Amino acid sequence: MASNPESSHKPLGQIVSVLGGVVQNFHTIMDRLPDDGETVVASASSMAPGGKGSDSAVAVHRLTRSNPATSHLLDDEVTEDKDAGLTDDVHVRMVGAVGADEYGPVLKEKLEACGVNVDGVRVVEGGRTAIGNILIEADSGANRIMQYPGVNHSFTASDFMTVYSLGGGVKPDLIICQLELHRAAIEQAIETAGREGIDVLLHPSPAYGLIPDIYPYITHLVMNETEAMLLSEIEPDDIVQQTGWTRVAEHFLALGVKNVVVTLGVKGAYYATEGTSGEVEAEQNLKVIDTSGAGFIGGYTAEYMKSKRSGNWDIKEAVRKGCKASARVIERIGCLEPICWADEIDTPATLEDSET
Repeated sequence: MASNPESSHKPLGQIVSVLGGVVQNFHTIMDRLPDDGETVVASASSMAPGGKGSDSAVAVHRLTRSNPATSHLLDDEVTEDKDAGLTDDVHVRMVGAVGADEYGPVLKEKLEACGVNVDGVRVVEGGRTAIGNILIEADSGANRIMQYPGVNHSFTASDFMTVYSLGGGVKPDLIICQLELHRAAIEQAIETAGREGIDVLLHPSPAYGLIPDIYPYITHLVMNETEAMLLSEIEPDDIVQQTGWTRVAEHFLALGVKNVVVTLGVKGAYYATEGTSGEVEAEQNLKVIDTSGAGFIGGYTAEYMKSKRSGNWDIKEAVRKGCKASARVIERIGCLEPICWADEIDTPATLEDSET
């Protein structure tokens, strides 16, 4: 396997490190999701690389640069468009684990082929790679996900005591965390990052209660509706349109989180930070195929990294870009493969794309 050129030295520019799952996904598509105790005949099935961590890593890589297969820029040009915020100086690194089994090495190679540095992805002898079983309802794209964590849970708090452990051997500018790794390990990673002045984006999925002490270290908390209600312990009946989400956001802002985002599916997303809050509508007139992907994190992060260069943070614009990226992912089956590049974010999938 050819080595990724980004793996051989510390890259110049901004470093985003993703601490999350590397997962072998199995997708099953059916007319409707089964009820308790019911067997439903599926119409299609497939297997593909995934994991919220892997998906986020690839999404950040792609959404900070143009598609090299279609770009007409010369190799010696600086790949940067100041108006669009495209730049190839954002380097993405994955920190995770796979088993030394039939899936792990292949998944690691796939990540590297997608442009993600995998120095921080360890192969665990005798361990099993994480498995995701995703049931998808054909008409709505609604899904149910069951995940076996495998060696994702081999990480402990002691693995993330230094800044270099957060970036697979280098100090990152931003870490993106899911809760696919062991909760105690992620809590320690967030604390280590926060104490060293490293920005933290937490996507708390699967959702677990977290120790309150880590919230002041979180720069961005990005959750869906279920995760927001579970972590805030606010009852669903208390969530009434924007008023309810304002209450959720205020809960986390009071704990010390800097930016709070609640993704709302077909309704878009709600956002709040000190002094401003609001909603961004979802993209309209979409053919929803599969809602299990991670486009939002990639689009949102791409805009945030742009703002770190310019010094002009606009959370509404970041949420808008996240919603656009999500729209591109849900138009196709799968998690990693459908993720678009930055220059494709405004281009809906064709019928042929949706069926692949």
